[in-house]
Amino acid sequence: MINKSLLSIIVPIYNVEHFLPYSIESIINQTYSNLEIILVNDGSTDKSKYICEIYQHKDKRIKLINQSNLGLSGARNTGIDNVTGDYIGFIDPDDVISLEFYECLYKLMVKTNSDIAECAYVKISEEELFNKKYKFDSMDNFSYITVDSEGALHRIHNEEKDIILKSVVVWNKLYKRDIWKDIRFPVGKRYEDDLTTYKLFSKINRLVSTERKLHNYVQRKNSLIHEEFSLKRLEALDVFDNHVNFCKGYADKYLLSKCLVRYLRMLSKILEELYQSNYQDKDKVKRILQNKFEEVYSAIEDNIDNLNIKQLNYILQEKKIYCEKFYKMI
Repeated sequence: MINKSLLSIIVPIYNVEHFLPYSIESIINQTYSNLEIILVNDGSTDKSKYICEIYQHKDKRIKLINQSNLGLSGARNTGIDNVTGDYIGFIDPDDVISLEFYECLYKLMVKTNSDIAECAYVKISEEELFNKKYKFDSMDNFSYITVDSEGALHRIHNEEKDIILKSVVVWNKLYKRDIWKDIRFPVGKRYEDDLTTYKLFSKINRLVSTERKLHNYVQRKNSLIHEEFSLKRLEALDVFDNHVNFCKGYADKYLLSKCLVRYLRMLSKILEELYQSNYQDKDKVKRILQNKFEEVYSAIEDNIDNLNIKQLNYILQEKKIYCEKFYKMI
């Protein structure tokens, strides 16, 4: 394959010495070789910097940037500010990608004249990573779909939860550089992907998506998703308030309705996590969640006019399911 365009791959790195070599190896061995690999060492205190220096010495495509710790968003933003390629990709330093990952996404973007290409992913354990028991699909006869900007936004709040997860994250995608011109990740915030992707989708002409699993997402034992419950979890409410306010700007009421339903799901999930935790002041969090649930539920009621029968049936069914689930837990 003739590699025409330079792809800039950004890897934010913080204390991942045990995972980093697997991730870097999966990038430097890509079948699409015209890469600029930007490793942003975000103030690591383990051997991550040393590992980066070894690979930088071995591969001239690697650029290493060392900075004080700014967090995941800060490291990604530093990478964006230093790219020279026409396309941008993000790979987390504890994940691995198929050797055809960027070849596939680049081909799809060129073939469909899309601004973003994405693939499916599969979760693997630390043990599977360390034993290189990766789970990738073949490239044979892979199918794909394309959607416009509004269609991409609908995928963020899709009826299928798997499509939501696939759509929101940034590390299973390749982007045209231009769409990042005035967009950066929010520093100091959790859920940085959820706070960023919808802004990107609002700017594009077309997104192309394949169901081929070309990315392995490693479930780390000490990751954020395994932390004990804290009030930081409620930052998700700000994320969804942003989504709701954004969707209100669209004439498509079904987009807003699906966003509100996703909000109900998230509130139920947080309540479930609260009850499964050892958090002391559960009543305080319960009151916050219940007030927000009632606010969102009311917003759904106010937004169901002009939905067609199929849309209305979905919204009402989901509203009923999560209302019963939420108040049963309360």
